[in-house]
Amino acid sequence: MSKSGNCLCGDVSFTYDSDPRMFLICHCTDCQKSTGSPLASIIIVPEDEFKISGSTGSYECEAKVTRSFCKKCGSQIFSRIESAPGVVAIKTGVLDEQPSSEPNLVCWTKSKPDWLDIRHPENAFEKNPG
Repeated sequence: MSKSGNCLCGDVSFTYDSDPRMFLICHCTDCQKSTGSPLASIIIVPEDEFKISGSTGSYECEAKVTRSFCKKCGSQIFSRIESAPGVVAIKTGVLDEQPSSEPNLVCWTKSKPDWLDIRHPENAFEKNPG
């Protein structure tokens, strides 16, 4: 069963076919600045199962992450990570249905604001895992 999502204005929409390979929270400063939030909530899906329609712009940051967004409303949709070929990282805020499980990984906890108190899974890393 295909899952879907779209940007705030609806100009960009997407589908993906399988359950996410991973559901993670990232607190890196790049994610914080690009989302305007202290974290990014992300699912990872196979790139070959991700189908998108509409016009997106993109920005490649120093960490070799290409962040794609709607050209009209600016909603972040997905990222491609150079060090993780073959997958797409979708921001969960643009999903039509939020994941039913809790995140199974948290990264860049060293950049998490001290005032933010959220539950982290056992797989929490001060930087990127690996």
